[in-house]
Amino acid sequence: MSNEEAAARVQLGTAAITSYVVEMGVDPKLIELASSYDKHDIRYLSTSEMAELRVTNVTAGQSPPDTSLVSTRPNPVPIPVPVPDAGHQAESVAAAFVKDLIEHHGDNNDFALAQVQASYAPTVDYYGKVTNLSSIIQDKRKFYRRWPERGYNVRNDSVVVTCANDRCMVTGVYDWVVRSPSIHKQEKGATSFSYTISIGPYPKIIAETGNVQR
Repeated sequence: MSNEEAAARVQLGTAAITSYVVEMGVDPKLIELASSYDKHDIRYLSTSEMAELRVTNVTAGQSPPDTSLVSTRPNPVPIPVPVPDAGHQAESVAAAFVKDLIEHHGDNNDFALAQVQASYAPTVDYYGKVTNLSSIIQDKRKFYRRWPERGYNVRNDSVVVTCANDRCMVTGVYDWVVRSPSIHKQEKGATSFSYTISIGPYPKIIAETGNVQR
């Protein structure tokens, strides 16, 4: 993939991890600390650091962990990654976000629903109707149960992204195939899609619509 797409995917991954850390009540500075070390190094937190970063609520009197195996290598110099301008970066993030969401619909049901849970806003303009997240999850769950085997592939050359302020609209076409072994049935086709995303530290879908193309 291009450096631009790689940077966008890293940003999405970091945003997801940071969102989880914050949700668990941990200081997001933990992510900054973790990111400052090379993948070949190990950095153990002291008891006081874990308490300060809210990783644990242990008492200060407890003994710190053994840090004898901590790497003493100096921090490596980060390899610079070309960063596009802010507007172009928002478009790249939005495109990667939607592509990942659509293609993750092919995961097993639990993972696919977890992706939906993490990707949608509390209320969404869902095919022309304001719908809450729990109803969207129920709709997706019903579809996944009907078609337990699913495959999706976004046509990269069909994707168009337009951004304004903190919102991006992503449109395009994806090919799909779904199967239900229990009833020996399979269907396939293509669907045009349109997602509107609120861009920020944690991108969220605020509108979705689409049409099946036969």
